[in-house]
Amino acid sequence: ILFSLFLLSSQTVLTSAGLFSITNNNALLHATPSTQVKASSSSSSSSSSILNTIPRGGRVASKASSTSTVTTTTKQKASSSAITEGLKNTLASGLAAACSKTILAPFDTIKTVQQHTPTSKPLGFYEATRRITSRPGGVTNLYAGLGVSALGSMPSVGLYFGVYSYCKRTIGPRLRSCLGSERGDDGGKDAILKDGTLHNLTIVCSAAIGNTVASFSRVPYEVVKQALQTGQYTSTFNAISTMWKENGMRSFFPLGGVSIQMVRDIPYAIFTLLSYEYIKDNWVLKQQKQLGDGGEDPNRWMRDMVAGATAGGIGSYLTNPFDVLKTRLQTAGESSYGGSISQCAAAVWEEGGPSAFLRGSVPRLMHKIPANGCFFVFYEFFRRVLRVE
Repeated sequence: ILFSLFLLSSQTVLTSAGLFSITNNNALLHATPSTQVKASSSSSSSSSSILNTIPRGGRVASKASSTSTVTTTTKQKASSSAITEGLKNTLASGLAAACSKTILAPFDTIKTVQQHTPTSKPLGFYEATRRITSRPGGVTNLYAGLGVSALGSMPSVGLYFGVYSYCKRTIGPRLRSCLGSERGDDGGKDAILKDGTLHNLTIVCSAAIGNTVASFSRVPYEVVKQALQTGQYTSTFNAISTMWKENGMRSFFPLGGVSIQMVRDIPYAIFTLLSYEYIKDNWVLKQQKQLGDGGEDPNRWMRDMVAGATAGGIGSYLTNPFDVLKTRLQTAGESSYGGSISQCAAAVWEEGGPSAFLRGSVPRLMHKIPANGCFFVFYEFFRRVLRVE
């Protein structure tokens, strides 16, 4: 060990002094003219032995160092690229969320009122609209909570898509290297799972992680927004100040509010993004591939809208039961269900059976389908503006 350390230290000193250098192609000793003279005058067996040993050790060290440097540089570039693209996706999705929330706020308000009303007979779409517009303020009540909804959705949606983009760029290569076609150092091992399956698994994991992180930031503005939509408060400032005086921070994080938010949002994200990525890969980008890199699809915005709307409709309908429970737990107060998801589900079942879990599905679809269509149009637009890869 000491002899190896001596050789490495000698090589380092001699290299820094300019006595010799080792090329990448071979490990020949390149001596300067003055060095050659000195070497010829003092050519002893021990000196030549050491000098002959150094290049060989230097060759191994050079190759190992080169391989290590390339691997480290590649990992750093990949990590830096994932972080950069994640930040760009955060900005693009935040701006897109604000635009789509503003356009389709009335349908969200009607859906909330339908789900909030605990009656055995479902509240119809027009009856819910009449109740909302009959309150002081008239038609403007359909936009109740728009400010807190738009501003609150920007950081939460931005965080969600930023984390989703980062995870998709980091989890995908790891899964392929462990289970897919890139198993082993040279990809020589047989794949355990197909790359297509791993791609879908990457989307599922990334969507779940992104929504888990974003759910904590989404609960406060959802609680305030729904309180405004159900007519409990007259303004955003009145809602926030009153809720703070009553229970402090607990008002914005009701018992069971975070858990039910995650129970709804994680499946919704998985269904929606799986559908969107599939439609995008197999339909939206097909025309772009036919046109080539230099071509531009004039109907790209329409394809993005149809893909987003279809994916949003699938995710919304499949997760509507969770949305009913979320609305109840976040608007009824802790005294009604004690923050228990199971108690809330049992109470909804007693009110109307299975159909009670589909309350608000029509206005929710009327809101989510165009909302996702608009969101993904703006999202892809801002991605192209920011030159997201």
